[in-house]
Amino acid sequence: MPHSAASLAGARQGVVELVKGLDRWAKELDPELVARVLAWKRVPGLSSLLESLQSQKQRVRFLDLWTEAIIADRLVEQGCQLEAEVQTPLGRTCDFQVRFEGLEWYLHVKRVDDEKAEAQRLAISPRLRVLEQIERPFIVRIRWRHQLADKEMQQLVVRASEFLQLARLGDELTVRDESGLEVGAVRVVGPWDGPTVSLVIGLPDGFIDQSQRIRRLLDKAYRQFMPRAHNIVLVAGSRLDVSTDFEAALLGSTEERWDAHPPRGARVAWGRAADGFWTGPSRPESRICGWCRVDPLGQRADNLHTDLHFREDPCPDDTLRSQVARLLVKPMKEE
Repeated sequence: MPHSAASLAGARQGVVELVKGLDRWAKELDPELVARVLAWKRVPGLSSLLESLQSQKQRVRFLDLWTEAIIADRLVEQGCQLEAEVQTPLGRTCDFQVRFEGLEWYLHVKRVDDEKAEAQRLAISPRLRVLEQIERPFIVRIRWRHQLADKEMQQLVVRASEFLQLARLGDELTVRDESGLEVGAVRVVGPWDGPTVSLVIGLPDGFIDQSQRIRRLLDKAYRQFMPRAHNIVLVAGSRLDVSTDFEAALLGSTEERWDAHPPRGARVAWGRAADGFWTGPSRPESRICGWCRVDPLGQRADNLHTDLHFREDPCPDDTLRSQVARLLVKPMKEE
């Protein structure tokens, strides 16, 4: 009996679903890293992570675990002793227990799934370089419609340039053509250390603020802390510009401060609102958090980009602070 196209497609989908974990996605990953991770089968502390990787059928969950594997590989290659999926007394799970040079700490890795957003982002137009010359110390997100004509892009740049000369933090401009169709938009999202505008390219269908999502990840990690121990949180994602949203989630959203004097050479004083994960005396057990740029597809453990934040009060142990920075931030030594 001949089979219908629908039944054949269903059969093929069933075969794909039977292929799981590294067997399914290994071709998209760094082959050297895959080989090292497969060797964890003989490593008691990491074999459970390998088993979890191999059992995954869903791509998002697989990439969550593969991000953990990338960071674990970096630590192992530097001589750390790791144990994955460590249970707390309350039945929660820490991603890793890390032992190195006499110190012991627990690492919690949370991934922001921005794979689709990364794929949809727009390439920067040369016309937009004009905006980066505007002398305003702001991080500015900008987006525009797909397949925008050169004339319309020029219209967006002119309107955005006029807007940014006077804009303040949080201001947003939407530019439309004569028919009312949206051309693009700009939003001032934060202060910037440089003297001129720093552009971040958004998605054509809208701006994405990941700060609330990241805040939920931080809260989830905190619930998984090992009591009476050093706990460190890394939030990972593939887009470097999301680090601004991470800082807002951790430290509080940026706001203009009228009760403080601006630093020399600046017109406005900036501060943090009382909505951050570390605001005030809350969550005293959390003292080290970081944003880690990880592209799970093809990422090598020796070129991670990690920004660590160390709490001022209560502050982390100096020896721990130095060790964590050396292991997660500094370039790995060449063999």
